Amino acid sequence: MRLFRALVVGVLLVSASAKKDEPNFPFETKQLSKRETTKHPNIAFGDPSSVPLNHNRPKCKIGPQDAAWPTLNEWSRLNTTLGGRLLKPSPAPIVCYPGPNYNAAACEFLVGGAARRTRFWLDDPLSVLSPWTQGNTCLLSANVSGSLRSCTQGGFPEYVVNATSVRDVQIAVNFARNSNIRLIIKNTGHDFLGRSNGYGSLSVWTHHLKGIEYLQSYKASQYKGSAVRLGAGTETWEANNAMIAQNFTIAVPKLPTETVGIAGGWFQGGGHSNLASLWGLGADQVLSINLVTADGRFTTANKDTNKDLFFALRGGGGGTYGVVTSIVVKASKGLITLGTATYGFTTGPIATTTLQNPTANITNTQDFWKGVEIYLAFAKKVVDAGGFGHGDVTYHGNTSFSFAGIFLMPGLSASKTQEFVNPLFQSFRDEAGINITTPVATVVTYAEPGNGTNTAPGSGTFSSRLLPRNNWANSTSISQTSSAIKRAVEKGFNIRTRAYGPKLDLVTGPYAASGVSPHMRSMVIHLTVFSLLDVSSLWVLESTPGEAASKFKAELARLEDATDEIRRVTPGSGAYYNEAGRLEPDWQESFFGGENYGRLLRVKRERDPWGLFWVHKGVGSEGWRVETGDGLTTNNGPLCRV
Repeated sequence: MRLFRALVVGVLLVSASAKKDEPNFPFETKQLSKRETTKHPNIAFGDPSSVPLNHNRPKCKIGPQDAAWPTLNEWSRLNTTLGGRLLKPSPAPIVCYPGPNYNAAACEFLVGGAARRTRFWLDDPLSVLSPWTQGNTCLLSANVSGSLRSCTQGGFPEYVVNATSVRDVQIAVNFARNSNIRLIIKNTGHDFLGRSNGYGSLSVWTHHLKGIEYLQSYKASQYKGSAVRLGAGTETWEANNAMIAQNFTIAVPKLPTETVGIAGGWFQGGGHSNLASLWGLGADQVLSINLVTADGRFTTANKDTNKDLFFALRGGGGGTYGVVTSIVVKASKGLITLGTATYGFTTGPIATTTLQNPTANITNTQDFWKGVEIYLAFAKKVVDAGGFGHGDVTYHGNTSFSFAGIFLMPGLSASKTQEFVNPLFQSFRDEAGINITTPVATVVTYAEPGNGTNTAPGSGTFSSRLLPRNNWANSTSISQTSSAIKRAVEKGFNIRTRAYGPKLDLVTGPYAASGVSPHMRSMVIHLTVFSLLDVSSLWVLESTPGEAASKFKAELARLEDATDEIRRVTPGSGAYYNEAGRLEPDWQESFFGGENYGRLLRVKRERDPWGLFWVHKGVGSEGWRVETGDGLTTNNGPLCRV
């Protein structure tokens, strides 16, 4: 696979403009021809007008157990057509299980953590960061005991197309549609809701569709300025390195790993960044999108062409309307800096390594929660000033809690940042009795160099909620919000808050209409409730999969109960599509907003009458369900019409 790791990087000194069906990179010039399809009917293009009525369609997508499943000769022919880029990978942890694939050294490499320090998990065609959604049929463990007695494919794809061109994507789309096989899309695997895996599926792996090209001058509908072309597989760290080398700034995901794909599910689900209160969401930066639609055709969506797709793809959810191969986004000349300050406070004997510096120790839990309330009140000021705030509450058991906070203020100097945060720390001392030292503000660069390592699958689960501006109406509503967070944490959960406000007035006129949820436009804090349960441990400790599943369902119910504490003080709000719980209630309203959802559903039905693209709680997904045998909402089962 090293052959496809090369990243296309360049600077275009002349001007460019948006055009219909124009390739952004060489890998988009290689396309499937109609002549090729006459020799191989299974990869023929689709005709939306010929789609039969629902009652004439198969009830379920076929799987390996079905007679209609392609023969080995048919898969071999597909591989030949793809030039050898059809993979049939086994789950990575199979090396830890008894059998012909067992390899003690390889198992230790994965279990011992050495793989995390490499690109192994990111460059694996199957792995995702929340593997429990696959069905827990091949969990990573050095202790293969309990219900972990064998490793099976479960909800992982049967075959993977390692796409290196638009043609590869078109062939995969057409073959899956014509064969009635479930199709999924995987980029970097930063997938928390099981949208990049599926039983008996064919996966389009866009990970190697890489490229970055900085355009100093770009013209699009009512836009003139700098822009950047991005291949679908381009990761944040690669963009950071390009920004530093070429002196420009774009909105990118900002996670510790920095391996999220910018032009994949990130922007399609909205896409938050440290610049969200200043520039808006990742979806708001997009000027043009190249993709392969459900009929297998390559096309461009922008403000003037395929306007319906341009609306839906920007915030209306990934894996739903087509396979994105590249995008063009707004850019700003020069490197943006961030004024920053870190701090924390804690109760109980907690290791200082878990905290920020400086940290105040508190003996009274009432003072601790007053401190959290003071942070919440200040968070809106951070957002209104164009900043981004982190505030994490960690439960350590009984009455031991810690709070860790960071402020990131785009464009502010160290002295201006200091001036901005000083009142908060005075409030901590005066109102909560927290004897905390005011941190010394510093300046960091928005784009930091990286190498794209330190990423591995997790074993937890979470849910989320967007806290709207109404919760900052007065001191009473702020106090009620803080009390709800307290109740959730005391039930044994961690809370992560991210303060940002991607208001609609940050978006340039003609680009304001998009699939982004209206709930995100009125938010101040994106809150996440984290379960402390190690999901994989259940399958190690319990003697049968059924017992493990039963305990996991109980934990999911506890998670929903804790999240309900937050939902009750945020009526009419929603959750962030990319980072939410699989059990999210009333998800059409929560993820998309009711009126917005109706428009998105119309686009989905018109553009994909086959129901080819399906993801859990994505637009149009209510017409299907995964039939699992254990009652868990995983992808380990056939996808069938409701």
